[in-house]
Amino acid sequence: MEAPYKERGKEKIIAERTLYDCSHARVSGSRIYCDRGYKLSRVKCDGSLDINRLERDIPLALAICQDCIDFDSLRTLVPDHEKGWLK
Repeated sequence: MEAPYKERGKEKIIAERTLYDCSHARVSGSRIYCDRGYKLSRVKCDGSLDINRLERDIPLALAICQDCIDFDSLRTLVPDHEKGWLK
């Protein structure tokens, strides 16, 4: 049976909850972070992600978000054509 995720870089990518859908996802300058303090990246010491993930078309559905007890859905999902605003 195939795993429900695939490795891409250092984070596991899963296609369920995304940073687009969580009200705690924030952008500051060129970094994406969680305002609840969860580390989205194991590479950067502050746990933030580089916004250039959008340019490289890397999904923002991270493993840490899937079971997050603080995940707070925006209720209205962001349409696919509005995701990746750097295109």
